[in-house]
Amino acid sequence: MRPVFCGNFDYDTRQYDLEGLFSKYGPIRRIDMKSGYAFIYFEDERDAEDAIRRLDNVSFGYSRRRLSVEWSRQVEPVSRSRDRPAGDVKPTRTLFVINFDPIRTKIQDIERHFEPYGKITNIRVRRNFAFVQYETQEEASAAVKNTDKRTSNFP
Repeated sequence: MRPVFCGNFDYDTRQYDLEGLFSKYGPIRRIDMKSGYAFIYFEDERDAEDAIRRLDNVSFGYSRRRLSVEWSRQVEPVSRSRDRPAGDVKPTRTLFVINFDPIRTKIQDIERHFEPYGKITNIRVRRNFAFVQYETQEEASAAVKNTDKRTSNFP
């Protein structure tokens, strides 16, 4: 089952904080956590749907930031190889972009960075992450292959 994406929580949030919040909706298999976002894997898809419905845009943490909780669009878990998708998750036309300065980086900067790999149909920036959608899955795969874990030309 694809994971639930949770973003925009405080950088000092601990895994047990998220476990406490999300386990109210059902058993959790695991949580893959990074600074400011995480992927939550539920045992049951209905529990994941309940969590998304009830936790999206909820205030959380000491600074009461509004959570972004939605179905993950990730192509593969962080721990897997970039050359093969995980399980039944298929590659998509949409990239999930992180680790850029959300204050200084503009949509045009993101577009300029990713346009060499194909025709971009949509860019959506949400706080400290962005989604970049290509016209084809092949273009998105080329962008991942050529930009993943590399330094950008963002400001």
